[in-house]
Amino acid sequence: MHKDELLQLHSLLCQMKRYFEDSGLPVRGEFREYDGLNVSPQHIHKSKTDHKRAVFLLGKGLAEVIMQGNPDHQARLRERFLRLATTTSDDDGDEGQEMMAHKRDQGLPAFALAALSH
Repeated sequence: MHKDELLQLHSLLCQMKRYFEDSGLPVRGEFREYDGLNVSPQHIHKSKTDHKRAVFLLGKGLAEVIMQGNPDHQARLRERFLRLATTTSDDDGDEGQEMMAHKRDQGLPAFALAALSH
């Protein structure tokens, strides 16, 4: 991956982090390691390695936030992701939605299928 692509990914993950923080989900230090790096997507002078580490730590923090033990938060987040994943045009109908859901589920890891089935 080129550095400019890595910077773009870093920026997108930062937007996700900000979304989770602003949405009211309890964030309790999941991003402490990332924040400690002092590397943001705007720091284009930092090395590719620094941005790579930041992306991995952001991903780790996002995964921890998503998998928090509070069932209410998991259910709300699950519903949001399901809504986004199954958005189809109005003319697809129920059969089209079922086909989209089946295609969407192919190749997903077991933990993701379990989350979608609840």
